[in-house]
Amino acid sequence: MDDSIYWLDRIAPSERLLVGEKAFILSQLHQKGFPVLPGFVISSMAFHQFLEQLNDSASLLADFPASSLYLNVDNPQALQLVARQSRQTILRQNLSAQWLSSLKRAADGLNSPTLILRASIAIPLEISSGATGLLPSQVCCNTSEELELALKKLWSQLFSSKSLFYWQRMGVGLEKVHLAVLVQPITNAIAAGVAYLEADYYRVQASWGLGHSLLQGEVLPDFYQIIASTARVQSQQLGNKTRGYRLSTQPSSALSANSCLEAYQLSQEEQTNYCLNENLIVKLNQILQQINPKIYQVIEWTLTQLPQDFEPQFYINQADLNGSETLLNNLANSELIMTDSAPILTGLPASTGIIYALTYVLTDLESSWKNIPEKKILVAKNISPEWLPGLKQTVGIIVEEGGLTSHAAIIARELGIPALVSATGATELLKTGEFIQLDGERGEVYRESAKLKEQPRKNEKETQIITQSFIANYPIGTRLMVNLSQTTSITKAVSLPVDGIGLLRSDLMLLELLSEQPLETWLHPQQKTRLIEQWSQLINQFAVPFAPRPVFYRSLDWGAERVPHWGREAVGDLTTLKYHRFQQTIMQSAKSSRPHSILGNRGTLSYRLDPVLFDLELQALEQVYESGNKNVNLILPFVRSVEEFKFCRSRIEKTQLTQQQSFQLWIMAEVPSVIFLLPEYIAAGVQGIAIGTNDLTQLVLGVDREEGKLSQEYNATHPAMLAALKQIITQARTGGIPCSICGQAPVQYPELIDYLISWGITSISVEPEAVEKIYHSISRAEQRLILEKSRIN
Repeated sequence: MDDSIYWLDRIAPSERLLVGEKAFILSQLHQKGFPVLPGFVISSMAFHQFLEQLNDSASLLADFPASSLYLNVDNPQALQLVARQSRQTILRQNLSAQWLSSLKRAADGLNSPTLILRASIAIPLEISSGATGLLPSQVCCNTSEELELALKKLWSQLFSSKSLFYWQRMGVGLEKVHLAVLVQPITNAIAAGVAYLEADYYRVQASWGLGHSLLQGEVLPDFYQIIASTARVQSQQLGNKTRGYRLSTQPSSALSANSCLEAYQLSQEEQTNYCLNENLIVKLNQILQQINPKIYQVIEWTLTQLPQDFEPQFYINQADLNGSETLLNNLANSELIMTDSAPILTGLPASTGIIYALTYVLTDLESSWKNIPEKKILVAKNISPEWLPGLKQTVGIIVEEGGLTSHAAIIARELGIPALVSATGATELLKTGEFIQLDGERGEVYRESAKLKEQPRKNEKETQIITQSFIANYPIGTRLMVNLSQTTSITKAVSLPVDGIGLLRSDLMLLELLSEQPLETWLHPQQKTRLIEQWSQLINQFAVPFAPRPVFYRSLDWGAERVPHWGREAVGDLTTLKYHRFQQTIMQSAKSSRPHSILGNRGTLSYRLDPVLFDLELQALEQVYESGNKNVNLILPFVRSVEEFKFCRSRIEKTQLTQQQSFQLWIMAEVPSVIFLLPEYIAAGVQGIAIGTNDLTQLVLGVDREEGKLSQEYNATHPAMLAALKQIITQARTGGIPCSICGQAPVQYPELIDYLISWGITSISVEPEAVEKIYHSISRAEQRLILEKSRIN
């Protein structure tokens, strides 16, 4: 078995399939000098050789892995029978004396009385690294008997009911799963946690003891947001920590596999104190600063004091890549290296993808979208939503202003083109007609000569196209929905495994009609009938392909700062619409430092001030129902008060919509007053609530989402926002109404999903490109929650 053991400090890139991705990534960090505990890997070949030695001819594993294990996972009884027989067969089979001797000799080289064995999987296609969560780690004493039992237990987990179900739904035969096992020493820890890496800051979670309490969701960890450059704690929140794990205090002779760990009650002092003080945060930050966030996304760490350490030290247990196959293939080359120079421009990566194209620099906000040429990278100070028709013909976007939830970012993600926001000085540095590379994945711009060294990159977002191949039919209980606004996105979105459209943005959708003629023309009495027909047809284009899945249509959120504002010199006279005058106001607002984009006469307030357009919108929805599409529901935007909601409800009751059994009337939770008034909204007839984190975050924290850098520091993970989200969700559950979240927060901060699901969120709605990521995040969060509840019961 010596030839099946690979030491962590000597693993070569060519051995990746033999050692699995977890061990390979950890090995690369170890070889670069990062603090990683020593260890070795029992290769996947050892597992296959072990299975070939099974001498139980009656076992379902008799011919495995030479032939695929077939079973019907939709038959629970058959699934459980196969799982039980397979695992028993593995546990009964002894390792050969030679194998066991080699294994024990390697284990003794770790000089530790206790060991932890972790699954490390490699598969021949991109599957979420969360698959290793199906195979629980094993902790054992360093004896031949316990080491053998722990190894066989871990191997046998591949044939558990849950694992068999997962892999078959993923379309992966078990014979193609390369299961290696990482073996490392384990000692008591002072604290353990995870760090989520961003370019400018780190989000760190920590809890006392070994990391099992955090991994299994038994505690709410301490939370820190740390500025990368200074190690300054920008925000922190004390967790709810009552339980920890440590190595068992029983004599080693009385221990068996996995009884080496014991849970214990944390002291009152530990429960009321943060795990990491200022000095420890600085020490952790020094390690994280050396890790490239463009390659690594999540770092699991342990704080412990080994005999050779003078003081407590941080050790890296695991690292997850920021991206998968492309980065992994280049990991051995240290980084994705550009040949000629550093990037000429950087910003926030708002929409992924890489594109080579000519630039078109636009410095005049008053320019018409009709002047934007085709197949160019648009460079501008900012982007107005009115430009949407012109943006559809671009291949990339670079803007100097805005954050990840700005309109430019939202539009780019909807259109599926690479985009960079907060790219300061872009319009001065770049000139029209330059050939550049825009890297929307890393937030960088290179000139033509600075192309990738390893291989040419495709000039369109071909590698980013979402297909259903990534989705396991592994069920999730939380509804996953999609945000849309453009008809060009329907074909791709409708094939995704989503439960419907959670947010149909009418304000962006309607811009297609406004590209045909201005709103003042549409609102002319002779044009209103045609407007209603066109409007309803536009909604139907989304409703029909998604039926019977629900479509939640958000009515117009057009405030004075974003669209034509009309004043009538005589009641009912729509011919005096002051469209052109207000276009000047738009431009002035864009140049002003006053936060017009946050407030203004937005949402339902504009309906009260002038209900004409809202009434036309309701008539369009009526026509949708009359055409037989009864899966469309209405969400009212930016509701400030119960009185505004009641006003809108009274207008709706004058239509036939409320008489439709399937019709639901929801409101957006974007204004902080909803946090305190939700029971009153429910009493007034609100049937559901959709949390818009983009607006709610900026209003709770007083940060304009168009201010890119600042909005990165004050975001949805802030303690105030966590408290707000929890209160809204729990109040909705108490009030018996569904609660969805449709802002960008779960995509930007996937660690929020654990909280959202534990609090009772009923659906999560994201843009099409994020469906894969969020599907797996929901699945993992639900599994952890189920596991936690099963332990409690």
